[in-house]
Amino acid sequence: MNQYYQGNTNSAHPKRIGFIGCGKIGEPMIRSLVRQFPDSIISVSRQSKEVSTRLSLEFENVTIESNQSIIDRSDTVFLCLLAKVAKDELPELDFRHDQVVISVMADISLDEVAELIAPAENPCVTIPLPFIETGNCPLPVYPESRASETLFGAENEIITANDESAIGPHFAATVILSTTMCMLDTASQWLGQKTGDQIKSEIYVVSLLSGYLDAMDKDGKQRFAEALQDLSTEGGLNTQLLQHNREGGVFDQLRTGLDDLGRRVEAN
Repeated sequence: MNQYYQGNTNSAHPKRIGFIGCGKIGEPMIRSLVRQFPDSIISVSRQSKEVSTRLSLEFENVTIESNQSIIDRSDTVFLCLLAKVAKDELPELDFRHDQVVISVMADISLDEVAELIAPAENPCVTIPLPFIETGNCPLPVYPESRASETLFGAENEIITANDESAIGPHFAATVILSTTMCMLDTASQWLGQKTGDQIKSEIYVVSLLSGYLDAMDKDGKQRFAEALQDLSTEGGLNTQLLQHNREGGVFDQLRTGLDDLGRRVEAN
């Protein structure tokens, strides 16, 4: 056992957590962990120096280390690198066989990760989004990961994929967020023009959607179809706009766009 490593067999969660790479995804993950587990010791790499420096100055339990020092100090290691950087840098590091390694890299396969981190074994992959910092972020994971459940499962829905090939499409599906935001902004702007109060209009539209979604059961039992049926009163306002969008090919275009993204993800 090296001078840093103390293991985590007697703790409810990994006490020593490392991040190789610390950028737009790593930072909110670290902020979530600091908030949930203030007694953890979190080591971050010098990549993305501005981010790692900000975190180390803000939190006493976050320290900047060399990549090898992060490996030496950590029970659980998150890999948040671009594929090219990972292939260049990870082979130079000495992992331990008993280390938990979680890849947050969408553009490199688990087989490749496993080769790069040997003798550590059985890495998993997950694709978080920046709002994991505050919770309620769905986390597709493959394969099943006890560490992901322990660290993030209390505040986020952990969705264990049936196969590694399902991770990419989950990532591609996140693009509906920008389209949805554009639709909501359009509705908010329209309402503001009608009411003369843009601020209250945006508040109304945000509250309208968040309230409806919060009230929906999240059990995967075709709740979208159920909600659509409830909203589709014959001759109603919802039905009129829905029909307008269908006739305009809005949803056909959405499906085509998702198919294009799916092929792009598969190509990577």
